[in-house]
Amino acid sequence: MTSAKRFRTIGMVILISGLLAAIVIFGCARPCDDSGLISGERYTKRDLLELEKMGGQSYVLFTGFNDWFASLWHGRRLAYMVGVLSIAGFLSCRHFANSLERSQPSDRPNSAR
Repeated sequence: MTSAKRFRTIGMVILISGLLAAIVIFGCARPCDDSGLISGERYTKRDLLELEKMGGQSYVLFTGFNDWFASLWHGRRLAYMVGVLSIAGFLSCRHFANSLERSQPSDRPNSAR
């Protein structure tokens, strides 16, 4: 088995197992309800003003980005992330296998000589 074929096989395993895991996670996760204060922390204007006083506008932006990134790893969003990451892993394995095939010399004799 050539190394390019191995990478294609690994990519298929990553894709199938990742998508199956995403389906299981999506089925087990409860839908998020962002309407209440208990479900997630919401910053008021006063909180944002205090954050800006402590660290400036960049601190407010970083806190918002950090909260968004942390929310990707819970519930149904986790299922979407697992699905996207498995597709990205599959595509990167496929790209690497294609680049390996292009870099290896072919076994066929050159007929142009």
